[in-house]
Amino acid sequence: MNSIISKKTKLLKELKEKLVKCNSINDLTIIKNTFINNNITPLYAQLKKVAKEEKHDFGAAINNFKNEALELFNSFIEQIELKEDDSKHQPKFDLNINSANYSKGSLTAITIMTKEILDFFSKLDFQIVNGSEITSVKYNFDFLNVPLDHPGRQTSESFYFNPTTMLRGHCTASTAEQLVKQHKQEKIKVLTYGNVYRNDDDDATHSHQFTQVDLVWVEEGLSVANLKWLLSSMLKYLYGDKVKIRYRLSFFPFTEPSIEADIACPYCGGKGCPVCKKTGWIEVLGSGMLAPNVMAAAGVNVKSGIAFGIGIERLVMIKYGIKDIRDVYTNDFRFLNQFKQENK
Repeated sequence: MNSIISKKTKLLKELKEKLVKCNSINDLTIIKNTFINNNITPLYAQLKKVAKEEKHDFGAAINNFKNEALELFNSFIEQIELKEDDSKHQPKFDLNINSANYSKGSLTAITIMTKEILDFFSKLDFQIVNGSEITSVKYNFDFLNVPLDHPGRQTSESFYFNPTTMLRGHCTASTAEQLVKQHKQEKIKVLTYGNVYRNDDDDATHSHQFTQVDLVWVEEGLSVANLKWLLSSMLKYLYGDKVKIRYRLSFFPFTEPSIEADIACPYCGGKGCPVCKKTGWIEVLGSGMLAPNVMAAAGVNVKSGIAFGIGIERLVMIKYGIKDIRDVYTNDFRFLNQFKQENK
């Protein structure tokens, strides 16, 4: 047994020197098996010849020798596995190479304007709803008091999937859906926003896809005075307190009376130019008191409500002096970089 102990230290040292040179688990396994076969297995054969009173201690010494060899082997296995795991997760490119000097991105003018409007109405406790861009004819036309012979119902004006389903032509469709869902409430304050679609030819002032915000406020006692206060507050929030606003009667199927809001033309200062068609004013939105038929179709029992719809692109074009609506969709960095200072 003493010979085992005396040899063990030397043999384990030699084993460690061999294991250090290994670069793979396969090499380690070969060295381990060779070591056990040459140095440990013969000891078990000797155990049979050892006197009975010495067998216990001799066997324990062999097992201790074997365990120390296996522990040494396993420690090198762990090191190799860690190296192999690290190599698997190493990127196949040099992280130290300097990257291109990319400039910081920015929000688009449409997103900036939409965010400003949503922030304004969030402070007034309006529920903000994006709504689905796919809607039903019922919400887009029927519930909004739109006559069956209205030109907007034609396939030349709107995009249909089938006779009952379509791309929403205005966010008022999403607002109508919210009115139906909340019709039992005595107070409804909802703003919907997002993309809408019309079968228009794209030009400097028209697009087949654009962005709208639509709002309804249903509550007993509301009047045109409340509507004008709300619209004036919003337009001053967007364009400053000095903006000149004009209201005039109009017609929409879903409001009665209907009112359009204009602001003084920013291009000519209200003096008259081709942009404002020499009137000095530019229309920015349509609004009015919710029509009784619309309230009844939604099942709303409250007798008064106000509504308005507004195109974001028109607001953007007026605020930033953009004369071609297509500029806001082209992703031209020269155009987009102008709005970096607007990001907050």
